[in-house]
Amino acid sequence: MLTTSNIVTLRNDYYIDAQQNLPIKRGPEDNRSEIRVASRELLFVQITQSSKKKLIGKTMACKAVNASGHSIMFLAEDHIPVGCLLDLWVDALPRLGKYFLSGVVCRTQKAGKVSRLIAVRLQEGLATDIQSWKDVH
Repeated sequence: MLTTSNIVTLRNDYYIDAQQNLPIKRGPEDNRSEIRVASRELLFVQITQSSKKKLIGKTMACKAVNASGHSIMFLAEDHIPVGCLLDLWVDALPRLGKYFLSGVVCRTQKAGKVSRLIAVRLQEGLATDIQSWKDVH
């Protein structure tokens, strides 16, 4: 369960990791087709589908690292396995907007002491704000 102290710890670890300027290694599976823009948007992530049943419904507060029209990468407090389907609520403060998105985890890696770097390929959906997201990214 996500508590206020967990969120504070996550944010503190995030800033420590950012100060250390931890490298993000590009692997052979990294096939970016568009430029990602650095981002610091706050978001909530909920796992909606997973092969690990105990993860379904898990929600956590995260912080975006970069984003494009078709993807978002963020720091999370826990591991989210590749292939999980996520719902994401992104609070885009610089644009004074909120976006509801859906996507599939395509990559995950350790980033610092407790953080995990999660890459998500966003999906089209009638009930999502994907078009508005693409318009500003």
